[in-house]
Amino acid sequence: TEEGLQLVHVEILQYLSVCNRYSDTTQSISDYLGQTKGSISQSLGLLEEAGFIKRTQDKFDKRVFHLSLLTKGLLVTNRMLESIHLDGADHLAPQLKSLLASIQKKNGLKGFGICLSCKFNQSPSKNNFVCGLTKETLTAVEVKKICKEHEPLSSPNWRMQF
Repeated sequence: TEEGLQLVHVEILQYLSVCNRYSDTTQSISDYLGQTKGSISQSLGLLEEAGFIKRTQDKFDKRVFHLSLLTKGLLVTNRMLESIHLDGADHLAPQLKSLLASIQKKNGLKGFGICLSCKFNQSPSKNNFVCGLTKETLTAVEVKKICKEHEPLSSPNWRMQF
């Protein structure tokens, strides 16, 4: 509210703070938030114009633009995280995870998950990671972020991963 943002804008900023380089596109945000690409594009335009995010054209596929947070966007996501107090709520985690997974399954939504828990993640040596899907090297920071290509280590495929 202090920044004049709507909830969807804050959700986009929060998503960009936790997604990896394979998931920082308009389509991925649309899939993650369950909103149309057109609606997300309008929100992204506002966020870019206000200096919260920037778009960068992909080096290999000129049709693709990657989105990243600027300092102003990082400040908003940091303030939001600092304002959330979940002290003593650890005992609710299993029930919440189960509820969210059932909602996701019922609505036919694909889970985004943390790279470290993905069947494609490979670690040839300590602190060295490779995505088995793209064959690209990943950093220790990247493997802690969420990815649209995530597939859990175990079945079923619909399980929500955090």
